[in-house]
Amino acid sequence: MKRPLEGFPVFAHNNVAKTVWDILVTVVVFAAALLIPYRLYTGYHPFGFIYWLIKAVLALDLLLCFNTSVKVKREVFRTRSEIGKLYLKTWFLPDLLAAFPLAAVLSGTAASMPAPAGTKLLFALTLLTLIRLFKINRAFSSIRQTLNVNPSIMRLVIFGFWFALAAHFMALGWIELGGGDRTAPPFTRYLLALYWCITTIATIGYGDITPDRTSNLQLIYTMFVELLGVGTFGYIIANITSLVANLDAAKAGFVKKTEEIRNYMRLKQLPQDLRDKVDNYYQYIWETRKSPETAAFLDELPHTLKMDILLFLNQRIIEKVPLFKHADEIFIREVVQFLEPVVFLPEDYIIRQGEFGECMYFLSSGRVEVLANGVKVADLSAGSFFGESSLVHNEKRNASIKALEYCDGYRLSKKRFD
Repeated sequence: MKRPLEGFPVFAHNNVAKTVWDILVTVVVFAAALLIPYRLYTGYHPFGFIYWLIKAVLALDLLLCFNTSVKVKREVFRTRSEIGKLYLKTWFLPDLLAAFPLAAVLSGTAASMPAPAGTKLLFALTLLTLIRLFKINRAFSSIRQTLNVNPSIMRLVIFGFWFALAAHFMALGWIELGGGDRTAPPFTRYLLALYWCITTIATIGYGDITPDRTSNLQLIYTMFVELLGVGTFGYIIANITSLVANLDAAKAGFVKKTEEIRNYMRLKQLPQDLRDKVDNYYQYIWETRKSPETAAFLDELPHTLKMDILLFLNQRIIEKVPLFKHADEIFIREVVQFLEPVVFLPEDYIIRQGEFGECMYFLSSGRVEVLANGVKVADLSAGSFFGESSLVHNEKRNASIKALEYCDGYRLSKKRFD
């Protein structure tokens, strides 16, 4: 006899489909936080399509939480029993209260109670859905890590989320305190309250809507919103400044480095054609690698992790070079850690005939020509390797190799080869 959910898969916590679902749930919770309090303010309580849609999405998410792996610090729990135990101890009860339609189930009981008590009970039960807001930052963190979103952009998204909700709740609070035109239709009155809230928070304050000076509560509430507005304004400016500074930190580093190089060449009075070649080299490096530097961080990693990354990065050249096709894994793992990335510009001589060989090359992209005594004898393309004969036999190069276009490759020195 099959156990329940035996054939149902356990989803990875960083799966893209799961992240898309998390985004959907976040949108649903955001909509619920806007619509439910507003509908309660207007006195409209029926449990229609929107109510049941919100509950259905939250109930489905509750079930998925029992079938999604969980990462706690550096440990990932993948078995359904571990996931269930962890979920029951943490977010199960809040998620259950948010997903279960208690207000609809107990609406009859609330209707039979005296008007003030019944209304308050229904109000409280309906607002239980908003418990899911306490879990939103956790969802944002998961989305950022899976989609690799720029942290500054993510901070602004999170800020926009909470700012919209704060403005919404403060507008409803202003109405509850009697602010605005009490004779206006509910939606118009809400818009006027939201307008007052935004202008106050933004420190604009046109003065067309002001608190009742005979109401201490309205005066205190207005001062609170104004103080919140000052902090909000400062937070927005700081984050936008940070976003502009960090949105393309790699590009900024590249521009700084190239400016330093150009100043150096200008001080040393290098010829213009040589300066152009240097500029072209760094421009090519940026266009192909988006960084003026090599991945120096690899030297800081453990040896086994570094090897795994190098094997992944050099997978294409390993697959293209015939020398590696029938080599065993140990040989490839030894060689790949000694490959040094190199770039050659058009018309560069990679090897010159007659010089002593101290390395061999593997071409991963681009084309080169082979010249013997100044005469072209062959063309080589990606996947080719050259220079191995003089490296093995310790003799002079018997031909020249000239780049025909921008070439990416790898260099293996004689010392490493031996």
